Amino acid sequence: MSVTIRDVAKRAQVSIGTVSRYLNGYSLREKNRIRIGEAIRELGFQENIIAKGLKNNRSMTIGVVLSSLTDLFATSVITAAEDVLAEANYSIVVCDFQSDPDILDQKLHFLKSRSVDGLILLPGSCGRSGVLQEFQDDGIPVVMVNDEMPSFSTDLVAVDNANASFRAVEWLIQQNHRDIAIINGDPDTSTGRERYKGYLEALRTYGIEPRDQWVTCGHFSNSGGYEAAKSLFSLEHLPTAVYITNYYMTFGAIIAANERKLRIPDDISVIGFDHFDLSDVIHPPLTVVEQPTDRIGKAAAHMVIRRIKGDSDGFPACIRMQTRMLIRDSVKKYEPVQPLPSSGRDQPGDTKK
Repeated sequence: MSVTIRDVAKRAQVSIGTVSRYLNGYSLREKNRIRIGEAIRELGFQENIIAKGLKNNRSMTIGVVLSSLTDLFATSVITAAEDVLAEANYSIVVCDFQSDPDILDQKLHFLKSRSVDGLILLPGSCGRSGVLQEFQDDGIPVVMVNDEMPSFSTDLVAVDNANASFRAVEWLIQQNHRDIAIINGDPDTSTGRERYKGYLEALRTYGIEPRDQWVTCGHFSNSGGYEAAKSLFSLEHLPTAVYITNYYMTFGAIIAANERKLRIPDDISVIGFDHFDLSDVIHPPLTVVEQPTDRIGKAAAHMVIRRIKGDSDGFPACIRMQTRMLIRDSVKKYEPVQPLPSSGRDQPGDTKK
């Protein structure tokens, strides 16, 4: 009886998929590669010549998984990534998981059953997956975008969120604001933690004591931003400025400000995060932190291609990109009360007026 791939997988104590990837020339973990090679020699396995010829015509596919297909940041990143992948003759399969970890695992199982060659994942607020390790064990590269999963170590492409927040809050301070609130996203995400860290660091760098009542959570959603802003705007002592750490929460907060008939920037100054076309219809034009979505998507695509081709140098790599500030009309400048101390920090990123 001839030796099969199943026999090799059993002897090497790996999955059939891992053996298949070995036979097709993909990069694997060193220990798996050695085990499979030894099993093939011991069992005398010979690869089917027909299958060997067919593998050269096999199309390459990248799985792309994101929390929601309505997320403008995520879809902008995917669009840029697809441009690079298409040029390199890769196709993509896009799935969303509605911020549900169980659905995420279902979609990952689906992609794995379709033998994708790599995975680009935008995990959002999802902090766990029971399937991702199977991708890595089978030598299928995984590149995370924007957020990390603490329990899973892999390549990451993101912006320098802490520095982006520091610069946004620093700009408010330089306009002589001292009562500065924040509407932050989910604190369970690395993005939420880093943006909050930058906010706190800016206040403390300039000797401003943070106030708990001015720290709110909008869970990165329109409705969450609306409720957080309503809570802030109902305080007896209003902040003079609010920094809002994503696009959707900014829209929700603007709705809440309009309902309270608060004028921007006369009654409340606003800095948002992310710049997309719809934000330009808000009056007055908002000062925002702009992420380089195009460069993020292209970097993620180049990274997953590089790993598929067997280049494991520097794994796990972390690519951090700088944001830039678009300075517009939503921040009021007050007369200085006292000279500001220097932050003593360099100025990475751009400021555009």
